[in-house]
Order: sequence, then C-alpha cells, then structure tokens
Amino acid sequence: MRRLVLCFALLCLPLLAAHAMSVEEEVRAADTARVLATVRGDTTRVASLLSAQLHYGHTDGRVQTKDQFIAAIRGSQMRYEAYDYTERVITPVGNDVAVMNGRAKLRVNTGEKRLEFSVQFLAVWKKEGDAWRLLAYQSAQLPPPANPTVTVPTTR
Repeated sequence: MRRLVLCFALLCLPLLAAHAMSVEEEVRAADTARVLATVRGDTTRVASLLSAQLHYGHTDGRVQTKDQFIAAIRGSQMRYEAYDYTERVITPVGNDVAVMNGRAKLRVNTGEKRLEFSVQFLAVWKKEGDAWRLLAYQSAQLPPPANPTVTVPTTR
C-alpha cells in the first residue's frame, strides 16, 4: 500500500509542478485582487494585499503609508471607480520580489469631483510569508492625448 501511494505521488509531482503558478502569474493575481478590492472599497481585502512598509505615491506627489491609504479608502476621501490597465509588465527580481510597470486609465471620485486620467506607474511587490504584498507604488499622470489636425491633401 505504501508503495502504491509513493508511486502515485511520484507520478503526480510533475503534473502538480506544471500547474504551479509562475512569479508573474502570482503577482498578476495579487495585483488584480488589489485593484478589484480597491474599486469595491473592501479595505479588509486591500489591507491584506499591502505590505506594512507600504509607500504609496500618488500623481499629486503625496506619499501615503498603508494606514493612510486604507483610511483614505475607508473615509471615502477618494473612491476609485475604475482602474483599467492599458499595459502591465511584471518582471521578477528573484523568488520574492517583482517589479511591475505600465500604464492605466483611472476614474476617481474625490467627493467634490470625478476625475478621469491616465497614469504611468512603477510598483514593487514582495512575497511576505506565503502572500505577495504591494511594497511600493509611484505613478505619474500622463498628459491627455493630443488631437492632431488631420490634413488631407487635395488633388488637382
């Protein structure tokens, strides 16, 4: 019986290893969960995805700690309504750190007004224990796309 269990385990190990998620897939899943929880205002879930040492830099230059960022979401000082990636690249720096960069279109409600803008961002994810957590984030607002005047040549 022990031999049968051992043989079964040895046969299944390659299958289990093939289904193991890569660092990129794990970070992408954690980041997707963070974005969805932020848009939903689920501060408990957001908090579980942020490192205690978080430095979250906003486009206006403010840098918040984990507690400040969670308080802002909880207090509805800002409400993320949409966070849509147009580009997201995840680069592992080892087994426990990954850098993520890209661009996203955001829609935020500050209570006073609704803002829509695009950002370019850089994020650092760190595996703490068995979970990936956002350690650092910095974004810069991109200028709105230019509306070039299209000139159509005329034929004579």
